[in-house]
Amino acid sequence: MQNTRHLFIAIALALGGAAVPAGAATGAVAKPIEVSEKRPATVRLLVNRAGGGKAMDVRNELDVPVEATLRLSRLVNVAGLRDGVIRKTVPPRSQLRIATLNKRQAGYPLMYRHSFSYGLIFSPDPARRLTGKAAGGYAYALPWRGGPFRISQGAGGDYSHNTPKGRYAVDIAMPVGTPIIAARAGTVLKVRDGQGGRFPDPAGNHVRIVHDDGTHGAYLHLQRGSVAVRPGMRVGKGELLGKSGNTGRSTGPHLHFVVQKEIGEGLVSIPFRFAQPVESLALNRD
Repeated sequence: MQNTRHLFIAIALALGGAAVPAGAATGAVAKPIEVSEKRPATVRLLVNRAGGGKAMDVRNELDVPVEATLRLSRLVNVAGLRDGVIRKTVPPRSQLRIATLNKRQAGYPLMYRHSFSYGLIFSPDPARRLTGKAAGGYAYALPWRGGPFRISQGAGGDYSHNTPKGRYAVDIAMPVGTPIIAARAGTVLKVRDGQGGRFPDPAGNHVRIVHDDGTHGAYLHLQRGSVAVRPGMRVGKGELLGKSGNTGRSTGPHLHFVVQKEIGEGLVSIPFRFAQPVESLALNRD
């Protein structure tokens, strides 16, 4: 996760609620923190006493900034605040105070309800920042033979490309049995080859490859029995991985391709680019 702290375009959490008045959260500067390497990094809301009230800090142990969202409701005897939402950007490996709840009248209890969530923040081109390559980042080869094909769902698609894990994925519509090849060299991390329909895995049959820079390439919804690689195998760019299919949570024959990076305890998709237009390959008549 090194060198990711400058990544900066929000994967926002769409939460409703009334706005909190200016000055509801303090203008405190984020304090750098040390993170233990013995446990997974996390993002937490810390609530502590502050005089007769409460101080709410967000501790971000990740190597990327986050957009913290604090929802407050049913406020009783709280000065200067009303029910609503506070959103603040918390830098990587830092702690930031986002709200202080003070009593309106001393001697009476302070009461409230709250909920907390956060979204990761990324740059439009993390590949370039992570690898130091020329502008545009690593150029991935088209991961199939034949065509030309079309993108049936792009990055940020409403149907399924709307979560941190798959936000920058692309779906390419293609006939079942189309050869699927490695878009980038790496080591096979995981495969699934025996699923015949939608269940049990939404990804269907798939191949996951870890690249030399630590990013992952995932190829989903492959045809049952077509996977040609096994975990631990080293594959080169252009090497056959399997054949396209319609398994898992798929509404039609297509390849779901996504590039991901480990952030904290999970995988998050990152933007990428193909080396040539999706529609550029000639029809394979073999």
